[in-house]
Amino acid sequence: MKSIVEIADLIMKTINALTVEGQKSEELIKKKAETARDYDKSMGVAVTTLKAQGEPVTIIEKKAKERCADMLYDKMVAEESLKAHYSKLERLEAQLNGFQSLNKYLENVSRGQNG
Repeated sequence: MKSIVEIADLIMKTINALTVEGQKSEELIKKKAETARDYDKSMGVAVTTLKAQGEPVTIIEKKAKERCADMLYDKMVAEESLKAHYSKLERLEAQLNGFQSLNKYLENVSRGQNG
């Protein structure tokens, strides 16, 4: 079993990791928003261009998506990166809670109190 000092060190490391990940949140949120904006704009331009070129209405959306496939890819990657980031934050928070509970238990045991 780890000592109180070792648990306290793990708590600090986890808090630091949460701080670092927390700082990444804004960047990832902006990236998601930017890629969604860029995709939507490109789809609008592609649809308008295809309509102006007289493309049949039934295939305009499919051709527009084809033209914007790379942007859709970027958008999907940004969305999934943000989801993975939030999942990592949740895991770190759960880990921190576990370390804090263990630390409290060890403090109680070291004081001779029953956990």
